[in-house]
Order: sequence, then C-alpha cells, then structure tokens
Amino acid sequence: MLRLLIDHQTFSMQRYGGISRYFANIQHTIESKKDIRSVIGVLYTKNYYLKDYPAPLNNALGKCLLKKENRRFQWNLKYSKYLIQKNDFDILHPSYYDPYFLRYNKKPFIITVHDMIHERFPEYFDINDVYVRYKRSCIERADRIIAISESTSKDLQDILNIPADRITVIHHGYQMNTEESGPDSFDNSTYKDEPYLLYVGDRRGYKNFPAFVTAIRSVFYRDKSMKLICAGGGSFGEAEKELILRLKLEQQVVQISATDSQLKSLYQNAVAFIFPSLYEGFGLPILEAFRYNCPVIASDQPCFKEIGEDAIAYFNPRDQHDLSTMVERVINSEEMRLNLIKRGNKQLLKFPMDLCMNKTLAVYKSIVS
Repeated sequence: MLRLLIDHQTFSMQRYGGISRYFANIQHTIESKKDIRSVIGVLYTKNYYLKDYPAPLNNALGKCLLKKENRRFQWNLKYSKYLIQKNDFDILHPSYYDPYFLRYNKKPFIITVHDMIHERFPEYFDINDVYVRYKRSCIERADRIIAISESTSKDLQDILNIPADRITVIHHGYQMNTEESGPDSFDNSTYKDEPYLLYVGDRRGYKNFPAFVTAIRSVFYRDKSMKLICAGGGSFGEAEKELILRLKLEQQVVQISATDSQLKSLYQNAVAFIFPSLYEGFGLPILEAFRYNCPVIASDQPCFKEIGEDAIAYFNPRDQHDLSTMVERVINSEEMRLNLIKRGNKQLLKFPMDLCMNKTLAVYKSIVS
C-alpha cells in the first residue's frame, strides 16, 4: 500500500482557498481508495475543507489551545516535522513552498506549482518576500513537479530552466460545494432584479482591477442601473475607494463577502463574469462561471485561452478601449451571451475532478515504482 504524507502549510494558512481545496480533494479521493492511504500533518485546523478530518486535536481541546493563528501554525509545523522524521510514508507532498522539510525528508517528494506570478511580475510583490526563494528551492529539488496548466509548465521551463520531462501537467478538476457556509453572508435576492457584472476574488497588482474599472466606466455612465459586484477579496482599500469616488461610481461598484454557495447565485444572475488579470496559473472561476451558465469575458493571456478556448470573449488587458469594447459587445448581444454559455457548458466537460485526481494518484505511483 502506498503511503502519502501531505504537510500542514496551506491548512495552517487558509480557512478557504483554492490551494487548500486542491489538497483536501486529494485527501478525500484517497479515503475511497484501497491501495493508498494518506496523512495530513495537522494537529488542529480551521480549514473548511478539512472540517471532518480526524486530526489529533480537531476537538474542543485543540480549539482552546490553538485558537491563535501563529500558535496553531507553529504546532502544526512541529507535528509535520515529527511525521517527516518518523519516515513512515513513501511520498511527501508539501502543500506550499516553505522548504523546512528538506533537512528532514528522506523520501521522494512532489511539489505542485500553481502559478509563476511572483516570477513574472516581481514589481507587484514585497521585495523581501522569501517565498520566491523558497519556491525555487523546492522546485529544483523535487522528484516530480505538477503544473496545473501548460502555461505554468512553459513558465517553469522558461524562467527556472526546468526540463520538460520533470513536469507533469494536470489541470484542476471542477468541483463546487454548494452547501458551504461561512461567517460573512448577504441576501442574494438583493441583486437578482438589477443588472450587474461580476468580478470574483483578489484585486491586487497583477489582477488589473484599477485599469479594468477605469476602462468600463462608460458602461455605468450609460446605464445607471448597471452594477459591478466584486465578490470576495476583502473590503475596498483606501486607494480603491478613492478611484471609485473619482470615477463617480460609488453607487454602482460594490464589494461583498460571499461563500461558494452564495457565489452560485451571483454567477447565475450576472450579465457576465469578467476576469481582467494580466496573468493567472489556471483560473478556476472560469469553470465556476461555465457551470452556472454565466458568460465569461476575460483577458487574452495564454492560460485563459488554454482553459476556455472558444467559450470566452477575450480582450487585451493592457488596452482599455479593447476591454470596454468587448464588454459592451457582450452586454448588448443576447445571442453572443447565449453562445458563450453554450460553449462554456461544453468546455466544462473537459475538466472533471476524477480526471485530475486519477492523474495525480498516477504520478504518486510512478514515483514509487
């Protein structure tokens, strides 16, 4: 029987999030298999996707002792170190890029690279961010690298000179838990009876949010009933508030918190979902939009074209006229929106969760064999 160890990192840092959901999906898949078992190096976690995982301190005692995030992280780190030094596993799959495990690990390890954003756009990040160096250390020493897109694989080869034969491309699978709930909620019915464009997630740097809002201001000037709903990503910062005020859009551009189940309603009722990023490693929100019959308008960067093919209305993210023109075209053409929805439904079938998980387990087995 193959024995997998997944370390604590993403589960100590995230309550919700794409990376922790990815590793939780691996754990849940393995639970149904007979020829492989896995352990996650956490004593206690607040991560939603592991709420039923039998960690040693996932109980009232753990909640009391490890309530503070920093304390929880340190205890989980010590537990992961203990399990690695115990050496009772066949493969290690670190869930992020801290290379602490390198000095203790004696078994093969696999690293999943979700994007190369820090390397492509260093100007958008802290110049003292150690994770760029950490990431390179893990990638260079890994026995196998999983890239979540061909675009990410190409970046690994171009930027870090990683040989192609060390990389396996495994696209994310689509799975959305519509029963999820969270501490921040809102009344979905508030936005059902008025038109809105949907933006999902983080808005920092390379996400291109200020240029995007500036580019489509004319859409809102012409139709005062139209809104832009920004789901997630935290409350607007001072610079964002000032930009929205300067553009006279404070009544039409709003930010709300939303869980996965609430996002379902937002996708279903939106005029279109817009993804204006300068770069992404994959783009899971695109698949979510496909699932809930929401037309997708996105930047023409390689990853989105790889995922969306002809099911997306593309624009040049550095050309504000091109961006606004494409948004206007989609908004004003019901036929175009229906065609995008139809193609999106077809495209979504190429990304089943089972395919992602089966390919990942195959990589584990190939390393051991």
